Amino acid sequence: MQEPTIGRGLAELWKGAMIFAPHIAGCTCAGGFHVPLDPAAVEQDILEFLQHRYRQDGQGALVPFIAGRLADPQPQDFGTWLSQLDAAPLGTEDLRRLVTDIRTTLESMNNAAPAAGGGFVCY
Repeated sequence: MQEPTIGRGLAELWKGAMIFAPHIAGCTCAGGFHVPLDPAAVEQDILEFLQHRYRQDGQGALVPFIAGRLADPQPQDFGTWLSQLDAAPLGTEDLRRLVTDIRTTLESMNNAAPAAGGGFVCY
């Protein structure tokens, strides 16, 4: 059995990510419910954050790469895009940084289960 590629591993993390926003009982926006978030909005938030970080850090190749994804008028599913990162036109170090940053984000989302006291909380 062949090992999954790095991109396929990220796609699996995306598939299992907790895309919800638990709100506290006194919150006027949802009053104690777990509200699902639009996965496309979560993807955009992740990529816009990374794009800003890479611009600040002078990561020249990563900024336009992410900008291309954000500007695509009909982007493929984020999981599919992630699964194809191994073939991205990036150097080894740039790809490693992007994969590490996305993996860290998705792993934190996977660990955001409400029973563990985690998750995204509205204040």
